[in-house]
Amino acid sequence: MIDGRAREIDHLRLSLIDHCNLACRYCVPEGARPSRQMIDASFAFELVRWLSRYHGVRHVRLTGGEPLLYPDLIPLVRRLASLAQLNEVTLTTNGQALTQKATALCEAGLSRINVSLDTLNPDRFAHVTRGGRVEHTLRGIEATIKAGLTPVKLNMVVQRGLNDDEIVDAARWGLELGCVVRFLEVMPIGPLAHVIDDHLVPASEILDKLSEAYRLVPIPQSPGQPAVDYAATSGTSRGVIGIIAPTTRPFCERCRRIRITSHGAMVVCVHDSRCLDLADCWDGRRLDEHRANEVLKTAIMDKPAQGSRSQSLTMIALGG
Repeated sequence: MIDGRAREIDHLRLSLIDHCNLACRYCVPEGARPSRQMIDASFAFELVRWLSRYHGVRHVRLTGGEPLLYPDLIPLVRRLASLAQLNEVTLTTNGQALTQKATALCEAGLSRINVSLDTLNPDRFAHVTRGGRVEHTLRGIEATIKAGLTPVKLNMVVQRGLNDDEIVDAARWGLELGCVVRFLEVMPIGPLAHVIDDHLVPASEILDKLSEAYRLVPIPQSPGQPAVDYAATSGTSRGVIGIIAPTTRPFCERCRRIRITSHGAMVVCVHDSRCLDLADCWDGRRLDEHRANEVLKTAIMDKPAQGSRSQSLTMIALGG
């Protein structure tokens, strides 16, 4: 797929479920009531099969909400991993249930896991996630490494006044386990766009703090990669650290992704409210590929050069 700005689209973020066992403050608005929507597993598989066979999608990331809550996750991963056209099937999770699922995911053919870990401090974790227990995520990370789903990528959304004093500690902890540690800027999305006003820590500041403890050498980026990766070295601590800076260093010009929500809507830009319905192309048994092709053509050609930052959906509804 080539969009109207000559960008090749080969990455799909597929949301399986729109609810979560946590309620992170930059993701879920206060008092929000999720719809508890789950995409039909056969519909999800047929969408990926169609996009990979005919339209060049090579990378699929399963998201939510929290995808580990999706009841058909393991069978779906197994079916997706069997598609010859895909280079990888990955998953982003908060890690709370990874201890129970890591081995099964590995055996099903999952390529890799990204884990959200915004703090190592139990009290802060409970505050940021509105009740989560950090020890569950930490044990899940260890179980994932033991299962062989490596390298695990740890994602820390850096927030001023909440965890910006933990940047170096988080890097050191993750690198010692052999993880890739990535630091993300807060994104202004939907009803929670205002979080950047008080909590944005720009990439330049994150790098300054990391540079006090590590020697950082840039690593060439692969096409479509939002993170800028660095080889990090400090004594015996070494590995890969990444920076994802959608707010101060937008990477729209190299965006290669589309999203499908758990409602079956195609979203071509996380910062644009426009979406097109693919659910109408599914009759419960079969995907109407002719109608789906028309939806896809319209969506891809309308993918903006840069998002208008007019998104009305929350991050949890968009699929992360």
